[in-house]
Amino acid sequence: MADHSKVGREYAPVTWEVERGKIRELAKAIGDMNPIYHDRDAAVREGYKETPVPPTFLTVPMMWSTSMPGVINDLGINFMMVLHGEEEYEYYGEIYPGDVITAVPRVASIEEKTSKSGRKMDMVTIELVYTNQRGEKVARARTLLVERK
Repeated sequence: MADHSKVGREYAPVTWEVERGKIRELAKAIGDMNPIYHDRDAAVREGYKETPVPPTFLTVPMMWSTSMPGVINDLGINFMMVLHGEEEYEYYGEIYPGDVITAVPRVASIEEKTSKSGRKMDMVTIELVYTNQRGEKVARARTLLVERK
């Protein structure tokens, strides 16, 4: 069961150097064959200065770092009972290969809810605000984890 007293807690920063290969890999994995994610020249022709990240790219740094397992363990969540609820992204600027983005995972909220079948569950929202190497805020990501009890 998630430790509700840890709402507001922040964890070690997640830092990620954006690579063109990871952009292409994610685009292929989600079936997005838009040439701007696979070919720098196509992206430039479409008005980008470089290959942009796909809208769901911010899942990559959080899941490839060791942060999410650490957050889950610290909150006392039973990983075997976790469902991925949703992801939400807000972009404030472009993110390109070569950018180094950093965010501090923060427990934004933990709410207990009851399912239609009467089972209790905790809804845990983790929020990350990403800045680039120039200190510019470029995006916000919110992850909802559902822990079934």
